[in-house]
Amino acid sequence: MVGRGFYPRHKRLSSPTGIYPLRYALRIHMETHALTTSTYQRRSLFVRTANADLLVKTLFHYRDQGRYALHGFVVMPEHLHVLLTPSAGQTIERCAQCIKGGFSHEVRTQFGGEVWQVGFHEHRIRDGEDFRRQLGYIAGNPAKQGLVDYEYVHTRYLERIDAMPARFER
Repeated sequence: MVGRGFYPRHKRLSSPTGIYPLRYALRIHMETHALTTSTYQRRSLFVRTANADLLVKTLFHYRDQGRYALHGFVVMPEHLHVLLTPSAGQTIERCAQCIKGGFSHEVRTQFGGEVWQVGFHEHRIRDGEDFRRQLGYIAGNPAKQGLVDYEYVHTRYLERIDAMPARFER
């Protein structure tokens, strides 16, 4: 049975730090991704300022740890959009786990129950045009929802946002 998280022994590769599934071992260069995830039952968890602030803090915490380059984000009332490039040794799945799990761990003191829907949607960025399109979509998302002068978007944190990867600049 080959399913989520299970790989037959012959499909595994060993490394000095452990055993990695074949699908992760084949990622040779870093890829940039647009990631979207929603709160459990699309509850408006982030209308509460403390929760939105905590999620922004969590995004920058893992960025500052070097787990990924953070190119853009928006924390909407019931979902999150992030544009990031996982660092070497990281996967998009691990980055999503850090963001969602890190926030959930911190918010547990004030909120019981499920925080996030299971999984996330991810789009691999193909080129500079795709990068700019995704970044524009993320930055424009609050206006589409009628949120004017929205605080929880990367354009408010430009000094801490990572530049477009050099491979996309042409």
